[in-house]
Parts: sequence; structure tokens; C-alpha cells
Amino acid sequence: MSDADALATLGRADAAMVEVLQALKVLDASEATLRMLKVGIAANITVDLLGTYLRRHAYAAGVRLQVAKGNYDDLVGDAQAHAAAGVDLLLILPFFDNLQPGWETQLETLDAETRAAAQADYLNRLELALQAAQAVPQVLLFAGHLLNPAVGAHSAQQQALDAFNAGLADVAARHPQAKLIETAGLLARFGARHAFDARFYFRGKAPYTAGFVDQLALAAAAATRRFGTQFHKVLALDCDNSLWGGIVGEDGLDGIKLDRYSFPGNIFWTVQQQFKALEAQGVLLCLTSKNNAADVDEVLSHHPHMVLRDAQLVAKKVNWDDKPANLRELASELNLGLDSFVFIDDSAFEIEAVREQLPQVRVFQVPKALQDYPALVRDEIVPLFTAGGVSAESRGKTQQYRALAQAAESRAGFANQADYLRSLGLVVSLQRNAQAQLPRIAELMAKSNQFNLTTERLQPGDLAALMARPDATVYSFSVADRLAEHGLTGVLITEDDAQDGDAVRVHSFLMSCRVIGRGIELAVWRAVVADALARGKRRLTAAYRPTAKNAQVADFYDRLGLSLSARAADGTGSYSAELATVQLADSAWVELRDA
Repeated sequence: MSDADALATLGRADAAMVEVLQALKVLDASEATLRMLKVGIAANITVDLLGTYLRRHAYAAGVRLQVAKGNYDDLVGDAQAHAAAGVDLLLILPFFDNLQPGWETQLETLDAETRAAAQADYLNRLELALQAAQAVPQVLLFAGHLLNPAVGAHSAQQQALDAFNAGLADVAARHPQAKLIETAGLLARFGARHAFDARFYFRGKAPYTAGFVDQLALAAAAATRRFGTQFHKVLALDCDNSLWGGIVGEDGLDGIKLDRYSFPGNIFWTVQQQFKALEAQGVLLCLTSKNNAADVDEVLSHHPHMVLRDAQLVAKKVNWDDKPANLRELASELNLGLDSFVFIDDSAFEIEAVREQLPQVRVFQVPKALQDYPALVRDEIVPLFTAGGVSAESRGKTQQYRALAQAAESRAGFANQADYLRSLGLVVSLQRNAQAQLPRIAELMAKSNQFNLTTERLQPGDLAALMARPDATVYSFSVADRLAEHGLTGVLITEDDAQDGDAVRVHSFLMSCRVIGRGIELAVWRAVVADALARGKRRLTAAYRPTAKNAQVADFYDRLGLSLSARAADGTGSYSAELATVQLADSAWVELRDA
């Protein structure tokens, strides 16, 4: 079996266990260069298969996992051991019924105080475990669920579970590297009869079937954005038979199927509600439709049941060009990579054209069985954007990208770029080691590719550790101008140079593509240099590491005013500057507000 055959096997939903194991064996022996991650598992049940399925989904994402399973029901000990081993990701699975033997059955006869004390014991151990795992970059904590979900909402079991999950959420909220993963919905969709195997639970404390373990692994992959390999930002939508039923150019405004009460119009109304909810969480919605623009605009403006309006759309390509060409134009206009796009269309022809010409775009075809359309959006499309978490800063992206278009129009009224930039009233607000901004900083580090000098992907735990170090500073900065509040759009991290005690080293410097080209990238260095001099440092060192996407910043440090000291065979450039004498490029039109 070749590597390609093995990957194809792992991608098959119907692959038998023996086939999965064979494919994993082939890929384990492969000489292909893959990113390596170490994962630790801590559980109060036996989950031997979880490592197998985690590796399955990691290989599909181009990542090789080394999985350590941990001991049975040794939460604190496992956390200490995994942290000492330097794992990149820790998974914690508390099986609710096994907090104590037959816990759900015991709850029928225990008083509230006894129940609370027993559950508090686990939560206390969880707190100790997360303290021990502070150095672990990312922790996924799976919420509890019932072994017998058929009990009533007011049952002792459900009330105890709700209290337990609330406790998990409280503990997780105190640790920036921890993320709580919901499981009750996952179990409901999969079905309890298919998820549990009573034989192995009572014989070996292994309650889950292989199929449900696979679902847990898939949830972990989604929560880590396929182990750090994907970050989708744009949902590109066809119109006819995708946002409404029928063809507007033939059926007219009143003839298309779109309303909240009757089939099939209620299907399209429902998925539009889902798309609108995604937009509210920061997903950029675009239209790409083979249609007359005036017909589509009429639906957007005047159809009484249209949920999506122009206000929710960041861009439209309504013309008779092919879909791959329109997607390329959208990517160019938004200054985003095509690998951040998800595309939905009802036409198999269009789906296949995009799949063949733009393989980096994730594609979905509207189901022939139209009643399955909302479930497709809910279960497969929404998680691509939201499973990794949504920060408050990510909301309102549509208006921010609309401001970019407005800026482009405004620029035409000025004689030159310098006059235009001065007219914007640009303000950069700089903060140091802002713990409250950890989720957004981590999100920005995960998805920024173009303006990213080193492309280090740090998790909240990594960032918290850096913020706690006296020899490191995590700068974060927000940008505003007369057109819009752009939010937190840049991160710059420095640390003392381990090889030169007189130097401070730039660990990372990255910005959102939304604010590139305004001089912001030059203004923040005033504070960096001042801080380094105040700490008695004499030199600034930095590096540019080339990737497939960051060529636009290949000469940034040259333009900033640093001197190139070495260039490696892979294109990595090493730079330095004497702080007392260096004259760094600046942007006087940007006001720097230093908190």
C-alpha cells in the first residue's frame, strides 16, 4: 500500500478497523516529512482506541502524532507526566458515570450535599492537574454526558451532570490553555445505542464503541483546527438552488422558493439563518453566482423572506464567469488565501470545477435530499469555522472588510498615498502582556500567514508562559482610523537573546492582512526599542523565515533598517541592529498610544 492509498483509506468513512490499522502502519513507516506533535491523554476510563483515531485524523491533516495514553484514573499524575514529557496537546476525558462506580445509579439515592462533595473531588483534582499542565500549550477538556441520556431533564442525574459541567467550565475558564469541548450534542447525534458497549464497560471500563471514539477524535481535530493546519474565514455561496429554490432569472422574484413556513422554501430560509449566525461570529460571507446582478440584488433588497441582505455580505461576484475565476478574484480582493475559503453550490459541475482547479478550497454540494441541507451546514460546515473557538475580536468582520473597500474608494481622491494615509487619523493602541487578550492573540497567531515574519503557531498556554517570563514581552496592538475600529490586529513578541546577553530577540511579528500597508508595521517599533534600552539592552536581533505565503515580508527588516547578518540556504535571514545608533523607518502619520 502506498502513502496515497493509505491516506485514501483513512479518509473513507466506512473503512474497517483492520484497514485503518494497516494504513496507519504504512504511514508510520513512511519517510515523508510531516510536522510532529505529541499528545497526552488523561481519562478515568479505558480509551485505548482514542490514540488510533487521533492519529487517523492527524495524518489526514498532514501531521504525525505521538500519543501517550496515561494511567487509568490518575488525572494529576497524568498531567504531571505529560507536561514533563513536553506534550503539545493534552486531552482530559472525565466519564461522568465513572466518577465513582455506577455514579448515575448512585445519584438516585444520594442527598444533594453528598453528590456535590463527590463531584467537587474531581473538580479539585482537575484544578491541580491544570496547574501541573501550565506548560502544555493546549488542553482539551471534554464535558461530561450521561450513560443513560433518556432520563428526564429534572432527574437527579441530569441536575448533577449540569452542576458537574458548570464546574468544569469554571475550572477551564481559569486556565487560558484549556478549552471545554461539548459532548452531549455529539452523543445525541451519534446515538447512545451506537456509542456505548456495556460488555466492555463492565469488564474493562471501556464504555465507548470504536465508532464513537472516532467521533471524539474528530471533535478533537476540529477543536484544534485539524491540529493547527487550517483556519477557514470565508464562506462563498451560490444563489439559485443554494440560497433559494429555483432560478431567479427564470422564476422571478415572486416565483423562487423561499419562506419560513412551507417546503422547500423553509429549507432555504433555515440555512440562511445558519449562515447569518456564522456571519455574526466573524465569518465572511460572499456570493458567487452565475446570474444577472440586478436579479440577485432585487432578491437581496425586496424579497420578504430573504434572511441574508447586503449588510451581511462582504463581497459579491454575480456574473457569468466561471466559479474558480470568481473565487480567485474574491481571494485577491479580500487579500486572503484560497485555503481559507469554503464553497457551497448545488451544481455537481461547479463543485467539480472548483475541486479540480482550486483544490485548496473546501467544497460542499447542496444535498439532493434537500431536507438534509440544514444538517450538512450544522454538522460539517459550521464546525469548520467555529470548532476552534471564536474570540470577541473576530465578530464584526464584515464591517471591517467593508471598511477596506471604502478605504480603496477614498484613496482615489488623494494626490498620493502619503496624503491619503495622513487623512485616515490612524491610531495604534499598544498593550504588553495583556492576559485578557490571550484568546484573540492565539487566534491571530494561528491564522496570520502573509504578514508573519516567523510563522510561529503559539497556543494560549505558550503565550501565558511567555507573559509570565521577566525576560519576554508579548505586545498586542489594536488599530482604529476614521473609517472603522479594526480591533486587535497585530502581535509582536520579544525575549532576551539566549546567545547574546546584550540583545533582545524578536520571537514573532505578525499582523492581520486587513491593516497591511498603512505604516502600522513601522510605528510599533518605537515602543520595542524604548523598552529594550530601558532594560539595558544594546542590540536587537530578528529573523525572517520564508514560507509559501509570507513572501511579501521577505524584505521587511531591510526596510525597517536592520542589517542582514546571515542568509541560510533555505532563505532564512538573520538581522541585527545596534539600539543606540540605529535609525529605524517610521510612520509619523500613525499615532502610537502606549498603554
